Formats: sequence, C-alpha cells, structure tokens
Amino acid sequence: MLGIVISNYNKGNETLRCLRSVFDSQGLGEYKIFIVDNASTDDSYKIIFDAVMESRRDITLTRCEHDLGSGGGLNLGIRQALDSGCGYVCCLGEEVTVEQDTLATMLEYMHSNPGTGMTGGKVYHKHMPHYIQQYGISVDFKHFRASSLYADTYDDDTVPNIVYCDAIGACGMMVSKRAIDASGLIPEENFLYWDDTEWGFKIRQAGFTVAALGDAHLYHSADPMRRCDNTKANYYLTRNCLNFFMKYTKPEKCAQMSIVLLRSVYESFYLHRMGHAHNMAQSDISALLDAAYGVNGQANADRILENDESGLGFVNFFEEHEEVYMEDDDPFLEQVIRQINPNIIFAQIPKPNAVTIIRCSSILGIKDFEYSIDFSDSAVYIDNNYRMLATREDAAQVKNYEPSLQLFLYAMQPVILRRIEELRKIRL
Repeated sequence: MLGIVISNYNKGNETLRCLRSVFDSQGLGEYKIFIVDNASTDDSYKIIFDAVMESRRDITLTRCEHDLGSGGGLNLGIRQALDSGCGYVCCLGEEVTVEQDTLATMLEYMHSNPGTGMTGGKVYHKHMPHYIQQYGISVDFKHFRASSLYADTYDDDTVPNIVYCDAIGACGMMVSKRAIDASGLIPEENFLYWDDTEWGFKIRQAGFTVAALGDAHLYHSADPMRRCDNTKANYYLTRNCLNFFMKYTKPEKCAQMSIVLLRSVYESFYLHRMGHAHNMAQSDISALLDAAYGVNGQANADRILENDESGLGFVNFFEEHEEVYMEDDDPFLEQVIRQINPNIIFAQIPKPNAVTIIRCSSILGIKDFEYSIDFSDSAVYIDNNYRMLATREDAAQVKNYEPSLQLFLYAMQPVILRRIEELRKIRL
C-alpha cells in the first residue's frame, strides 16, 4: 500500500491543488493520505481542515505546534504511513501537482525494480511547462556541489527516459519501506534544504538505486525569479552544503573540498556586498561560521534577517531596454526576459542600439572582458544565477576580487579542516 505525505507551511491553497491532483490519480489501488501542517502562521490549517472534511475521504491531518523543518514535518507523516502498514511512501511538495498516471508510474517501477529505494519523476516549471525544473539530483565530489539535473532544459527526445542519480527532490519522491529500514528517515539536522539530497545519498550508500522517471510528470508552481522575503534559504543552503561535504568527502580530498567550498561562500559574500545586500552578505558568513562550529537544526533567530537583495537591477535593466542581442542562444533566459518585458526585441545580429548579452558561469570569474566595459555600456554579462555585470563600478570590483579571496582562504581553511577532524574523528 502507498502512503502519500504532504507537509504544508503557509501554503493552504497550494496544498489543496496538490491534493486535488492526487484525487484525480488513476491506477494506484489502495492508498492513504497524510497531511502535516507544520506550524503554519496563516489560515492554512483551517483551509485544509475544511477541505478534508468536505471531501469525506480517509485523510490523516496533523497540526504541529512548532515548526519541525521540512525534514521533520515529512518524517512525522512518513512515520504515520509506516505505522499504517504502507510499504511505500510518496512525499509531495505543497506547490506540486501530478498528472493522473504519475504516482502509478512511480509505484509500478518500484514494484518491478525492488533494488530501487527512491524514485521520482520529471518536474516541470508550471508557468513554462515545456521546460524541466528538476529531473533528479546529482552529487558531485569533484566540484563539491549538488546539481538539479536538466534544470531549465527544454524537454525533447534528447532527454533520457530514465535518469539514475543520487537523490530526488522532496517535492516529489517515492521511497520503499525497505530503503527506510536500511538508511533511516530524512536527516532532520538540516532543518531546511539538503535533507532530500542527504537522504537519497544515504539510501544509495545502503545499496539501493535511485531513479527519476521520464514518464512521471509533475508541475512545480514556484517562479525561478521569485524573491524570498528573508535570508533563510541563503543561510540553510550554505550551511547545509558545507555540513554535507564535511561529513561525506573522502579524507584525502578534504583539503581540496575546503578550498572549493570556501571560494563558493566568499564569492556569494562578495557578490552580495557588490550589490549592497548587506543582510545577505552577513548570512553567508553566519552560515559558514555555524558550519565551522558544528551548529545544526533550526538556526537562532538572529541568523535569519530581512532579505535586502532586491534583484531589481536585473528587472529594471530589461524593463528599460527596447532591444537586446544575445551572443549565445539561451531559450530559458529569453523566456525570463520576455516575462519582464513582453515588448522587448531580440536582435538577430549585433546592433549599435542593442545591448549585447554575454553569458558566463559567474561574473567574478571573468578575466578578460570581450568588450571594453570600463568605457562602454554596450554589453552586459549575465551569469548562471542571473547576476549582472553592467557598469564601470562592477568591473572595478571584479578586478579586486582575487586578492581579497586569497586572504580569506588563508584565514578560514584551517578552521574548516579542524571541524572535519572533530566531526569525523580523523587526522588530516
């Protein structure tokens, strides 16, 4: 039997849309639904309670008095599902809807492949349904990062029908009881973010396969340009990434890992400082220090600040321009820009009155400017996180980045290596 777990936090109406898509599912056989309201501060619980009563279905609704975090909320529902005799558990995010055969496709695959401990589907951007948001998660111990596979890729015949990976996003993952018995529940010490990645990784360590299925379609309503009101996401993503790789990196690679991740944190700090987002810059350093000194679980209140990174520079830039030229085709970025300014013209060739867009992985990695951006505003650089280098001041700060980075690495690498030795009980 399948148990379906939905953990809600201040998204009552979205949870109902998710729930309706579950009701419309076909071919599932017997299943049970467990909804956990994770200490919502709005009227979510009442919205969900009224809908559950009206549906007259056998749904277990639990209200938490305190925020348990994403992993803690899901674990509460998972325990209820296992106690009810479920051999498989599917976790769905509040902002996700599923097609009618999605859950049945995932369940049938797990029945037919008992060595698979975790499976998921192909998650699309709901507002751009031909573009993939996530199709499995890969953990990279060469570059020390986790990546959402095929993110922002246009879905066509070149995308494989099955992706074997390291983890599945918590917005739509199905796990067998056998895998849970072998690896444990979702790690709760992360509180938010990286809990699904670490769970999938532990399930793989226990000897199970993790697979994302191309025939299982889910739609996620979150806008990639949506701004978070506080520094919560930045803090937990940074801290928990550091904690993950400090726990699981092979000892002989820890020195390399510490340099790579410290560079990443400092890059984020420097970019936030360049953008005058002082609270975000502070959250970068707070996350680093908490990871270095073994802080887990829910962060202290003083760690979560108001988000002062407006992102308005990116938006305003394209609102104010009538015509641009993009050096390399990037259909997803083009769609994002057209959402900001539907009337903007994309020139087919460079023009004097059209600003040239140059893509790069990070604006701080630019060494030689193809255009004389110090003396001209005819070109802008946009990196993978939609950060822009567009002014003489930006260019000057980029040129000063590397010397300050080296001082930061010199100061902080010994601190990280000492934390790894304490955590792993090893000598580096």
